[in-house]
Amino acid sequence: MKVETGQFAVKTGDISTRLESGYLIVSNKKKCSELINSPELNDNNIVDILISLHIVLEVSLNTLYRHLIASAIKKQIDKFEIIKNIDKINFIDKTVMFIYNSKFNFGSDLEKANKFHSIIGKMRSFSEARNKLLHGHSISTISEGSQKRHSEVKKMLNPKFLNEQIIKFCSIMEGMRFYLDCLNSELTPSGKEQYKKSFLDDSFLPILRT
Repeated sequence: MKVETGQFAVKTGDISTRLESGYLIVSNKKKCSELINSPELNDNNIVDILISLHIVLEVSLNTLYRHLIASAIKKQIDKFEIIKNIDKINFIDKTVMFIYNSKFNFGSDLEKANKFHSIIGKMRSFSEARNKLLHGHSISTISEGSQKRHSEVKKMLNPKFLNEQIIKFCSIMEGMRFYLDCLNSELTPSGKEQYKKSFLDDSFLPILRT
């Protein structure tokens, strides 16, 4: 998997390999990191970060599930037909099925598995900000004399809310790394590590703001 070039090379059989673009993951990680580390965060920067952070999460998880599911199907079905059907399922529903239908070996970590079950709810909560922004919800302030009132989305555009979103993002990624580690599959330990590095990494984020 050539993350640096924005491409993921996936072996799909004895003699075939599929190259998949990882540009959206790589470019939006870079964008988030640069904006969060900028000297001043304004409303526009926070809008861009919230959208880019969601793109990283959704594209990363959709790509991960594509690899996991497509590689596990042994039937002689066209790979693009499989991919097309997988892509019609949203990433949260894929996560629900992954957590509930996969075979895991939790060993003595059952308590952690119970804890990380909460990432499903965190994904839904995390996605609300992006959905409101991209669906054109009002970002506005109404001034009435000396009083100012802000729309719901306008209230989100502050470092405190951004920090909460970053915490949710990191918690989701941590939970997914745990589940992948415990997954019973044909993936080798090194294969799991590569998937975690490519799709479940949160090291591009700075130290969380307080």
